[in-house]
Amino acid sequence: MMKLYRKIVNFYSYDLKLQYKFMLSHFILVLVPTLVISLLIYNQLSGVILSNTIHSELTLSRQTVSSIESSIEQVDQASNKIISDSFFTEMLQYDNATLRQKITSDPMFITDTLKFLNTSSTLIDDLNISDIKIYLDSPFESLYSDPAFTSYDIFRPISDIEGSYWHGIFSSTNDRMLVCPSLYLTPDEMSKSGAFAIARKINYSNSSASAAAFVVVYFSKGNIDSILKKNISTTDSATYLVNGRNTLVSSSNPYLSGKYFMRYEEVAATIPDTTKFETRTFASQKTYIGYKEVSGTDWYMVSVIPVDSVLNQNRNILWLFVVSYFIFLGIAYFISLKLSNSIARRISSVIKQMKLVEGGKPKPLERRLEHDEVGDLIDTYNYMSSEINNLMEKEVKAANDLRISEFKALQSQINPHFLYNTLDMINWLSKSGKSEEVSTAVQALSKFYKLTLGKGNIIVSIGEELSHVSLYVQLQNMRYKDKIHFFVDVPDDLLEYEIPKFVLQPIVENSIQHGIFGKESKEGNIVITGWSEDDNIVFIVSDDGVGVPPEKMQTILSGKGDSGIGSNIGIYNTHKRLQLYYDKSFGLTYRSSKNEGTEVEIRIPARKYDSSSL
Repeated sequence: MMKLYRKIVNFYSYDLKLQYKFMLSHFILVLVPTLVISLLIYNQLSGVILSNTIHSELTLSRQTVSSIESSIEQVDQASNKIISDSFFTEMLQYDNATLRQKITSDPMFITDTLKFLNTSSTLIDDLNISDIKIYLDSPFESLYSDPAFTSYDIFRPISDIEGSYWHGIFSSTNDRMLVCPSLYLTPDEMSKSGAFAIARKINYSNSSASAAAFVVVYFSKGNIDSILKKNISTTDSATYLVNGRNTLVSSSNPYLSGKYFMRYEEVAATIPDTTKFETRTFASQKTYIGYKEVSGTDWYMVSVIPVDSVLNQNRNILWLFVVSYFIFLGIAYFISLKLSNSIARRISSVIKQMKLVEGGKPKPLERRLEHDEVGDLIDTYNYMSSEINNLMEKEVKAANDLRISEFKALQSQINPHFLYNTLDMINWLSKSGKSEEVSTAVQALSKFYKLTLGKGNIIVSIGEELSHVSLYVQLQNMRYKDKIHFFVDVPDDLLEYEIPKFVLQPIVENSIQHGIFGKESKEGNIVITGWSEDDNIVFIVSDDGVGVPPEKMQTILSGKGDSGIGSNIGIYNTHKRLQLYYDKSFGLTYRSSKNEGTEVEIRIPARKYDSSSL
């Protein structure tokens, strides 16, 4: 036995790999203490949880009963306010003839009655109190049938509720007040007034048995149900209200309340102390059961908690300990793995970073305060990465400079024939003595070339570009007697975005020269529209000219054939410039129909114009 023990110790100390040695050590250090502590704490906490659960349920029950009592008290106060009203009390002393005489000839009586009805109506809040009805005996027919009072729908004949259960209780007992559950009310009452009510019987002054009126204040069953549902803190538990006639008044769960139902007489007999929970078995299910009296009513609130629900909390604690154990186990595994792989991991990270050079720029490793051989290797790799990155940045800069140079060279290829034609027009206007038109043309030409050549920028705002092309069209209209009808529909919020200079003018020029002037009338429309689309800006330059022949559509943007002749060279250069400045996913797209017109789509990325960076 000792020989086997020594063999195991020697294997662990000298033969087992460092990675597994650390892992095994941490598992032993975490596993044993965690299991022992979990068992000890679980046994101690089970009793504490049971005690705390019962205590919290008692506290919650007191709060629930208090909330129910507050709700019923509000209804009771409204009922008391009505029956204690001096005008209402006096009104019930009149006979039918007196009432008729007062209604027909006493304006003050009508005013007081309407005031009483209005005051009663204001007690209805639709949150707790849902309706108020005063059911009157037949001698008071003048009150519930007179049109002046019926709009309030408060005075009603007793005949409306003679079939109700609560009316039968009043008729057969000496009770003067009832708190009525749904079972006591008629279907018409529940659908129109409310599911619960406090009803008070008011007898004639000369007879204690005969009812002159019933004052009924209806209130919400949903409010009481909601209060009971808030009393539920454990699974499968239930809370319900039962009254002195063994009617289930309300419940948090009708199914469970039926399962745990106790008769009114059994409640106090089974649970002698309202400050404690007793145990009782329902259909082989052991439960904790307690009750509270609801003051101002004949109701008991009964709370039932299955013992299994409480024990489930103990099981949850056990699961918590199991989860905690696995968390500690994972931490131990992580620490052991980190310690055992400290050297191999750092070397692997260097190799991984070096492989990334095949797909792009090398990234330096984070430098830590490491002074061993692996640390020196990381320093050397970082120095090499820095040198490679510097070389790559220089190469990118050189390529970028070349791209911008090509862009400027292409831009300079724009044919200056427009300037010559415009100067010829100004010369002709001058010889014709049209000095005002000369001034207008010179100013427009000046602004046009100020925008064209100003600051030497290759990027302008969309607003400046639109001004530039508008000036161009203005000058052309001066030459061709306003034959070109030009429209711009671009949202204002796009005007502060950037666009390469001299993009729209060549396209508009092409629309005029090869589209509109190809028509017999030499007259037409050009429309520029623009909008944002995802992260791009799209322009459409459309004309109603003669269109582009199908055979030329294939070469117009390729730099081949006729696209390199005349004003079409500007189209090719514009398309090429956009692709050089951005990439090949941007540029121009042509769509044309013979004798109907041409559409040119311009697509550029949406970038805010920043004049300070130019």
